[in-house]
Amino acid sequence: MGIGITPEHRDLAEAAGGWAARAVPPEAVRKLLDTAPARPGRPAYWDQLAAQGLLGLHLPEADGGGGGELLDLAVVLEELGRAAFPGPYLPTTLAAALLHRGGAPTLVRELATGARIGAAALGPGSLTAVETPDGYVLDGTAPPVLAGADADLIVLAAEVAAKAEGEAAAEGSGEAASAADEADKADGADGAERDGGRRAGETVWLAVDAGALAVRGQASADPTRPTAEVSAHGVPVPAERRLTVDSDLVRDLAGVLWAAESCGTASWALRTAAEHAAVREQFGRPIGQFQAVKHLCADMLVRCEQAAALVWDAARALHEPPGVRGLVAALATATALDAAVSCAKDCIQILGGTGFTWEHDAHLHLRRATVACQLLGSGDTHRLRAARLAADGARRPLQLELPADAAEFRTEARTVLDGVRGLDPAAVRRALAPTGYAAPHLPAPYGLGAGPVQQLAIQQELAAAGLRISDLGIATWVVPSLIAHGTPEQQERYLLPSLRGDLLWCQLFSEPEAGSDLAALRTRAERTADGGWRINGQKVWTSAAQWASHGILLARTEPDAPKHKGLTFFLVDMAAPGIDIRPLKEITGDSLFNEVYFDDVLLPPDAVVGEVDNGWKVARTTLDNERVHMADQLTFDTGLEALLDRAAVLDGSVRARVGALAAEAHALGCIGLRTTLQQVSGLEPGAGASIRKLVQTPHQQKVAELALELLGPDGAVREGAGERALHGFLMSRCLTIAGGTTQVQLNVVAERLLGLPRDPEPRPLI
Repeated sequence: MGIGITPEHRDLAEAAGGWAARAVPPEAVRKLLDTAPARPGRPAYWDQLAAQGLLGLHLPEADGGGGGELLDLAVVLEELGRAAFPGPYLPTTLAAALLHRGGAPTLVRELATGARIGAAALGPGSLTAVETPDGYVLDGTAPPVLAGADADLIVLAAEVAAKAEGEAAAEGSGEAASAADEADKADGADGAERDGGRRAGETVWLAVDAGALAVRGQASADPTRPTAEVSAHGVPVPAERRLTVDSDLVRDLAGVLWAAESCGTASWALRTAAEHAAVREQFGRPIGQFQAVKHLCADMLVRCEQAAALVWDAARALHEPPGVRGLVAALATATALDAAVSCAKDCIQILGGTGFTWEHDAHLHLRRATVACQLLGSGDTHRLRAARLAADGARRPLQLELPADAAEFRTEARTVLDGVRGLDPAAVRRALAPTGYAAPHLPAPYGLGAGPVQQLAIQQELAAAGLRISDLGIATWVVPSLIAHGTPEQQERYLLPSLRGDLLWCQLFSEPEAGSDLAALRTRAERTADGGWRINGQKVWTSAAQWASHGILLARTEPDAPKHKGLTFFLVDMAAPGIDIRPLKEITGDSLFNEVYFDDVLLPPDAVVGEVDNGWKVARTTLDNERVHMADQLTFDTGLEALLDRAAVLDGSVRARVGALAAEAHALGCIGLRTTLQQVSGLEPGAGASIRKLVQTPHQQKVAELALELLGPDGAVREGAGERALHGFLMSRCLTIAGGTTQVQLNVVAERLLGLPRDPEPRPLI
């Protein structure tokens, strides 16, 4: 999935990508690599670009723009990133955004309509600005400016130089000083010590006509989009050309726009690698069948999805207060720029020798990604900034706005919830189960048959009332299976008691020789003379079996049937004779998991759910009316919050790790919110929903590992904080195993989402 998730944004992306392919086809981009550098100036396609409305997409209509938002521009930049679109589009749209924020509407209109081309430096370099009665005089050289040689107008940063002592004293007194103070407050300029009443050392941002500057085109690492050396030698700049922006805003805007383009780069690399892996044959089969290749492609998808989710939110947050805006912009910039570089490198690796050739486009995308990192700074630079802002208290709550028709659902929910206020979570469940509000996603009479909007409205009303409903545990999966496949008698016997929380279920699936590979189950179920079943075998890794009243069991009823065939789904009374539950002592010293032995355990005929020999279908049941979860408003959990509280006193390398954890946590929240929004809109959730576990479980492990590491010697002592951190660290090791190992999940993602070929059938061991 790309940055945009609405139908409108998907249409915009398709239109932008289609236009780019026609206006500058891939062979035209390649030509820029293989010929002498093009003469700087206005590209042949620029008027078309303006006519399409793409130059002013993100600008107000009053300033000649399309009235859109930064998110619209991000969607377009992602598409152009996929095409490695050449020329000054990104620099011009960045300059226009800065001019708009900086209060220069006339200049904004000129860029939005295509009358002029813009560019922006990302820092002052050696540029200094001396104040004059009419404005500033510029001297020095900016850092390399992308598309600077094409630009008619360049936004430059300069450090205000100190004045001579006499002049500064004269201008730093009386009304002049007061006026300067008021100007500082109004324009949001970077702070610095005053020298004689002026802002010596402060960075100012100025819009300068390129014709007044010395501009020298440079041979860029990305030949499709050259940089330029931009110098000023006593260049006067009128006061009205000073922009009311500060360096943090420039950094945030530039970061988000480059991050959006980088999402396109990463996406191109992923698609190219996966398509190649699906057809390239070595050793008699497609290389995409090899797990090493398959996992690498799946990892690329995980990086792409995190980057897209973070850029999506950062583009929406650019009007937030500076700390919040800076936090999410830094997280997005770090993640997307790194994803572009790493995916481009991995693409070349999967392509093999072909990817190392000049003729293949892979190096073009690697060059584009590398230049972005060189201009904006490494990922750690932005992670350090994110950690600092988070340590200072910046947080980004994720809000879900429901449509107007949620009001009716809210009113109904409040009436019901008024009757359970003050109850504990278990009591709330018992009271709400008969009303359908304990599981509103289920069909009546067990739930409300609620759609996504009603489900979310109820969740929000529960939160507003300070109410929690106890978790169903394994019954979360039992109930849908019984609704879809159970007999009326089974439904009457088990459903309402399960929804009330009266029955505690365990899942008897995994076996010593069948962990993630459930099709290899060996536990046997044989018919008895009375039509019942005799169960023999062993289950393992069964959570809460020692406390469960009932279990769901998969057993083999047809030993000669292949793979998933010949399995039957049973309901088991855990007090039945012949069941031996043996708690397993885990590495933490706890016993949450169990071995369960079945020794001639007799089950009645009505213990079967669904058809005999078709239990796999029952086990994989999900209802059409799927449950919708409300994304957490705050994306940093307590473990990460504790690390952020300490971030300010940690050394740089550790702070960067904390920043990386913050990026993962916020990406998870954004992926969840994007998935929910798509469900509310009746759209199919994208890949994000499928890769959440691949991000979440290692993230939780890394949080636990760093928490223990930071304790130093105290972490070796099983007392107080050391004991808690050690337990959390050890317990976290199960997260990438339980519910399907990370490695198996990577296989599933690569096959189902990327279309890579399934693993070959295994050979017999003997």
